[in-house]
Amino acid sequence: EKRGANMIEVDTDGIYFVLPNNSDRDAEADAMLAEIAATMPAGIKLEIDGKYAAMFSYKMKNYVLLDAIGEMTIRGSGLKSRGLERFQRRFMEEIFLLLMTDRHAELQNLFAGYLAKIAAHEIGIDALMKTETLQDSLDNYREKVSGKRRNAAAAYELALKSSRAYVAGDQVSYYVTGRGAKVKVATAAKLIGEYDAARPDENIEYYQAKLTDLFEKFSIFVSKPGLFAASELEAAEPGETSQQDFFSTSEK
Repeated sequence: EKRGANMIEVDTDGIYFVLPNNSDRDAEADAMLAEIAATMPAGIKLEIDGKYAAMFSYKMKNYVLLDAIGEMTIRGSGLKSRGLERFQRRFMEEIFLLLMTDRHAELQNLFAGYLAKIAAHEIGIDALMKTETLQDSLDNYREKVSGKRRNAAAAYELALKSSRAYVAGDQVSYYVTGRGAKVKVATAAKLIGEYDAARPDENIEYYQAKLTDLFEKFSIFVSKPGLFAASELEAAEPGETSQQDFFSTSEK
């Protein structure tokens, strides 16, 4: 910072920053690194690990990098959650690309387009389905639910109803049917093998609500392009973030 660089993300592995005056010249980066390295204790070696066209920093160790040829690298459990359906991951990737290529004006149309595709059954069931691994035996699950030690879960309920003998470690793929965003998934879910493309019965409102929640999570970046600190986000959405969260987008 004393040398005019703009910090984007800092963690135990390294520092992501923009060079002074948004320069992208390798010589300037090498010179700055040499200056900083000279102040380090003996035995510590610094090196430039990579140069990127843009970066989206969501929070500590959760970020997206865009390289010079347009390839994205997504890091962090907050942006790569296994709990997300495939259509949500695709949607997020398109959001990140628009943010990092300064096309914020297109985000609302992207969102509207996904909502329309869900309503028209144009998103394949393979993108809507969720696959979960049974971590417990069905007997243990049934005992825990009856003893109110856990809530009912779609994967287990479907396994119990199936003619197949499911055991712990098996995977169950399902989708959600019914109407309304607040449907109880444990009772509205169907095994993926029951889906009939000629008579689609996925819950449009449910999947649209999931998409809306995801879009709202990133909507502040539509109105606040560029680099900004967590305190600004907290002012806009009180209670939504913690003090260690740092949200930013920046070129270079």
